[in-house]
Amino acid sequence: MIFSHDCGSKSGPQLILAFMVRQKRRAVKFQNPVQSVNQSVMANLRKTLTKLPHLITFDAACRHNNFTRAAEDLGVTRVSVSRQIAELEKTLGTKLFYRDHRKVTLTQVGRALEAEVSPALHQIAAALQSAAVRAGDTRLTVTTTSAFATYWLMPRLVDFSNQHPEIELNLVVSDRKLDLEAEGIDVAIRYSKTPPLWEKVTPLLRERVFPVYSPNYRPRTGLSSPEDLLEENLLHLSGIYRPGARWPNWFRQCDVTPPPESSGVVLNTYINMLQAAIAGQGIALAGNPLVDPNLSDGSLIKLVGFPEIERDFFYLIDATKSRQDANTFCDWIRDQASITSQFG
Repeated sequence: MIFSHDCGSKSGPQLILAFMVRQKRRAVKFQNPVQSVNQSVMANLRKTLTKLPHLITFDAACRHNNFTRAAEDLGVTRVSVSRQIAELEKTLGTKLFYRDHRKVTLTQVGRALEAEVSPALHQIAAALQSAAVRAGDTRLTVTTTSAFATYWLMPRLVDFSNQHPEIELNLVVSDRKLDLEAEGIDVAIRYSKTPPLWEKVTPLLRERVFPVYSPNYRPRTGLSSPEDLLEENLLHLSGIYRPGARWPNWFRQCDVTPPPESSGVVLNTYINMLQAAIAGQGIALAGNPLVDPNLSDGSLIKLVGFPEIERDFFYLIDATKSRQDANTFCDWIRDQASITSQFG
């Protein structure tokens, strides 16, 4: 099973490293006969990107908020992670993490660096993967968003692999709406207000959004009404997310004047928002089915009695012309969605 990351996902560095190891065994040729390379630019890149391994380590530390778990993820020692972070901080001339006994927390500069570095690393991984996997590929290529892949699909893929070991998947994780034909995508799971314009489309799951918080969060109020949330630290989504996923729309549905974003923390990905909520940094507006695992394990708590807003559907698209492996995968996805609807 192959995983490709276009942007926004949080499990890319090990894919980059694994891919680089594989690439030592074979050459990939890029044909561009008319483009000349500016040697000074390349020299600057070589000089600037000497810390690329350190940035991969930095990305892992950001995802785990812990040097030990980052080391386990990368297959190195904690000392190695700590040393590389210290070297990166020395190069930049600033601290990237606040350290304490059990975890590390990003500084303001660290958060700004993560926002730029993480998508760039995953874009590099996707470019390398795309260059390596082309003609003659018989794998089933599936795409979905980083949040849906992380919180819903990937935890279930072990079941699919056990049932159908003969089908190899190429999972392309992207928060962009890829051109399915141009990108060679066979199956897509997309979040949309209206059904995508494809012949074989199935509505899988409908999202409902509601406020959630961590047991580690210390509320300032009794959290008994929507008005109480005006006094709390709210986690706001920015960027590509439509108004229905954001706090202003939820407050207006409750007939409450929404607070400004400056009253809380603004994050540009759904995954980062949930991680911040789990860490106890504030109250998030999250939706099922993506937040269901966190509600089940107690890492997040749903505010009981607060309004829930129904939003858009996750749609399943079969872009193939009756490929058997696509039919098998889509049947399995529909079964999984049915189970989620019954017990989620």
